[in-house]
Amino acid sequence: MACPARPSAACRQTGRLAAAVLAATCSLAARAAPAASAPEPALDPVVRSVQAGRLDEARRMMERVLHEHPESAKAHYLDAEILAQQGLFGSAQDELAAAQRLAPGLPFARADDLQSLRAQLERLGGRRPPPPPQAAAAPAPGADDGVLLDLLLAVGSGGLFAWLLMRLWRQPPAPD
Repeated sequence: MACPARPSAACRQTGRLAAAVLAATCSLAARAAPAASAPEPALDPVVRSVQAGRLDEARRMMERVLHEHPESAKAHYLDAEILAQQGLFGSAQDELAAAQRLAPGLPFARADDLQSLRAQLERLGGRRPPPPPQAAAAPAPGADDGVLLDLLLAVGSGGLFAWLLMRLWRQPPAPD
């Protein structure tokens, strides 16, 4: 049963609490959604510059892209390819390691291109490249704790909101 036409103070308080919980749930859900699906940077202009042989220009663009998207494995991988073409093998290995850490196995990379890059870095770089996808280290514990906490809070808030609504509907009408 819903609150009567002239709701009591308890009914109004429960309604305000339910509205606050709903607002908190929506806020948490909105905060968690972008983290789970962060947009990938536009790398096409960089790729076109590399294909045209303008590696310095591509490198400048990559610096901006990596500044804006430091968690993009694709950007780190492309940067590793550019750095390797420029002969900066140590930096290329670092970028490849960063890409591997962000996306173990590098599922977006073509297997033959990845193998070729690793072989080039091993042959010319002087130190061992990052391990192959099968031996990749697991992400550090707690890396996704923020998203997990947001999800738990959202689910808990949703449950509290549902409980409050059921309590509100079951409330007996106030005496006249």
